Amino acid sequence: MIQSSKKQALSRYRQQARAVQAERQVLESALMGTEALVEGCLVVVRTVCGKAGCRCRTSRRRRHGPYLHLSLLRNGKTRMIHLPRQWEEAAREGVEAARRFRRAHQQWRALNRRMENLWRQVERNRRYLPYEPKKKSR
Repeated sequence: MIQSSKKQALSRYRQQARAVQAERQVLESALMGTEALVEGCLVVVRTVCGKAGCRCRTSRRRRHGPYLHLSLLRNGKTRMIHLPRQWEEAAREGVEAARRFRRAHQQWRALNRRMENLWRQVERNRRYLPYEPKKKSR
């Protein structure tokens, strides 16, 4: 006869694994959304022009702008791309969608690690249970 405490532990691990799998499926559906993702960060920039007598040279508060830029990391270097005003709302939504995607992806990876640990424990407990052949029904 199989020890009941080992059986209960095995059953508990399997139930936890099913719960983690359900959470993972919810996250997977969120990850497969149709939102446009924009890589990078939005930055507001105030610039100094090249004119010698311009007001922007005298004070930081009098610089030209504010202008919206998208900051990207490409080949180890930061690139700044100017965004027109009409793209501002779409860019903000895309950057926020990318942030949500990264957060959900991290949670998904954590759930996968947890699932692997649970199945490892199931296998470990199953290994120590004595073998019982299934009874044949006639």
